[in-house]
Amino acid sequence: MPPDVTPYPKTAQLARGERRYRRKVASPKQWQAIIAAKQGSCRVCVSPASNGRLYGNIQFHHVVPRDLGGDDVADNIVPLCPDCHASITDRHHITAFILCESLTDAEYAYAVGKLGEDVWTRCYGIEYGRA
Repeated sequence: MPPDVTPYPKTAQLARGERRYRRKVASPKQWQAIIAAKQGSCRVCVSPASNGRLYGNIQFHHVVPRDLGGDDVADNIVPLCPDCHASITDRHHITAFILCESLTDAEYAYAVGKLGEDVWTRCYGIEYGRA
């Protein structure tokens, strides 16, 4: 009698595990739509006096960073001036708190839905929550 033979799965042959979640990456056309929808002043230093000259230099920040699985969707993008963007990237707590306060309900829901209630601790090192 031949021994009981089981096939060697392709994933084991290629030394790969289960397929991982891939984040959504926007095409150039989708980026143009996101940028058009998100144009505006910096979400942190909203005052025209502090942001007026930098208005043309607005950068678009991922609320949930790409390396944590953040997608290129409108609910994950916010406009920031270069100074505030650098401050957020450096995890400055006050700037991060102001950014969290300025998020729309859809942006907040996206972030919490993506990483859970501790999203702000994981992304920015702050304790934040809405009632």
